[in-house]
Amino acid sequence: MTDHPNPYAKHIIEAHEASDVSAINGIVSLANILRKRGLLTDAEASAMYESMSLPLGLPQYAENPVVQDIQLNLDRLFATVVGA
Repeated sequence: MTDHPNPYAKHIIEAHEASDVSAINGIVSLANILRKRGLLTDAEASAMYESMSLPLGLPQYAENPVVQDIQLNLDRLFATVVGA
């Protein structure tokens, strides 16, 4: 029996990944804009970061290397927000 991957499933996964990256980038971009305008404090930016990180640290996801990469990216992106 030969395994034939479902191309539709691959497109769904890729679209979901692209959507996630788009959403994260948009949130971080908005946070940067608000920080530069003085409308977002460090505490508020930290709360945003914690809210976005919480699901990534759940036991069912924490050991997943892809989730770990997402967390690392989120760490880096929010470091620029707080450092702004």
